[in-house]
Amino acid sequence: MNSPASRTDGTSRPAALRAFTLIEMLVVIAIIAILAALLLSSLANAKAKASSIKCLNNNKQLGLSLTMYASDHNDSFPARRESPEAWMTMLLPYYKVPDILKCPADTYPWIPGLDLTNKLLVQRSYIINGFNDWFQVHLSTNDYNKFQQWTWPVGMKESDIPLPSETIVFGEKKKGSPHVHMDFSQGAGNDVEEVDQNKHRYSGGIRSGGSNFAFADGSSRFLKYGQSLNPVNLWAVVDVWRNAPTKLP
Repeated sequence: MNSPASRTDGTSRPAALRAFTLIEMLVVIAIIAILAALLLSSLANAKAKASSIKCLNNNKQLGLSLTMYASDHNDSFPARRESPEAWMTMLLPYYKVPDILKCPADTYPWIPGLDLTNKLLVQRSYIINGFNDWFQVHLSTNDYNKFQQWTWPVGMKESDIPLPSETIVFGEKKKGSPHVHMDFSQGAGNDVEEVDQNKHRYSGGIRSGGSNFAFADGSSRFLKYGQSLNPVNLWAVVDVWRNAPTKLP
């Protein structure tokens, strides 16, 4: 009688034809699942990184458009105005492509019949520095009230920013926020309530990543969570505001 490992002609069964055991198959499946999870995580991180780089470029383009606007308007940035006279419209001749107002990390539903003015207002990822700390110090009480009511005729002068390479002009706002300007005097301060400190995150935690910012010298860079506010508040021009401690969630 032939053994189970032998064929009827008496020769041995080739080892290559031996079937996998159940345990071996489960081990292989587990290894494949682990490799797939690692690959998907790497792909997700790569996609997030690509979105952050594109967003950083958008910030830089907005910063450059602001500089060009100032050079054409007596060194002044756009005045603090509500839509349709807000900065998005005033700077449009300089940045030209409305799509740069949207960070790739943000998605917005398609709204039929949305005109350009409302598209610039609603489908927008960025917020401009309102510089209200500077105006509060340098304007009279009556004039500062006009500023707060959106009627002050001129914006911040580029030459009045003492540290342009360390002063933010554009940042990423929280998705869904309608705010146009970063103002310290609104609520607990737009720098805390409306600016997204963690737009580009890589591990899911609320402090795992950071956001992109444009600066008054025309540069742009990625700052980790909270670095736009601590140890120095880079949105501020006046020393007392720059050095004030800021508490984040």
